Amino acid sequence: MSKSTNSGFCPASSIQHPASSIQRALALCAGVVLTACATPYSEAPTATNFPSSKQLKLQAGSHWNAIAANAAVTLVNSLKLGKGCIAAQPECDRIYVKQPNEASAFAQAFRTSFITSLVNAGVSVAKSPVGAKEVDFDIQVVKFSPRRPDGTFNSATVIYAGLWGLSGVWEQASPGAAGVLAVGAFDAYRWLTAEFAAGPTPQLEVIVTVSASDAAQYLGRATNVYYVADSDAMLYSPPPALYNIAVTGGQ
Repeated sequence: MSKSTNSGFCPASSIQHPASSIQRALALCAGVVLTACATPYSEAPTATNFPSSKQLKLQAGSHWNAIAANAAVTLVNSLKLGKGCIAAQPECDRIYVKQPNEASAFAQAFRTSFITSLVNAGVSVAKSPVGAKEVDFDIQVVKFSPRRPDGTFNSATVIYAGLWGLSGVWEQASPGAAGVLAVGAFDAYRWLTAEFAAGPTPQLEVIVTVSASDAAQYLGRATNVYYVADSDAMLYSPPPALYNIAVTGGQ
């Protein structure tokens, strides 16, 4: 009678040692960690991102009015802190808002709204620069590279959870009720994302600086930065120059 040589154990070649699995896991983790690190020395600094922030996008005339009012309030507060033209000084009781250097549609509208906001704030605004402190503003339009990622994303958990829930309801609902639920889901999505401007990150940004000064020093100053819709670029640029062409005889 022969005896079986199989003692009930698997061959050694088919055994998976726990130590080897741990080593592979550690190697994978080490690779992930190393990809997120930098060497202690390099020829140039490593590029890093700023913390996420929000920046307003100008898309309507009322937006121009709003930022002009904000600039006026900021400047008045700056003058109060610096004891500038808002202080009770006989020689500093009026200010004059200079014409913009660039005669764009935005610059003209900004100056008008800015003066209105100053007057409503109780500031004495002169119509001529004689005997008044001057307020000037600089508008700089800059163009960055296209398709810049801005860090926004739509939560897949929220979206898919809503879709899964509605999918289950649709199976038990009439076509009319399912349509109402779909509209409700779309409205909820719009509500959650209404704060963010539609479309890609604009290439154009406008930097608006308002300054109050005398011949010797700045008395108050405010700077703000905004996104500009790329399709509205002509509103922030001066009109093209006109040239006189001399015509002689019948030519």
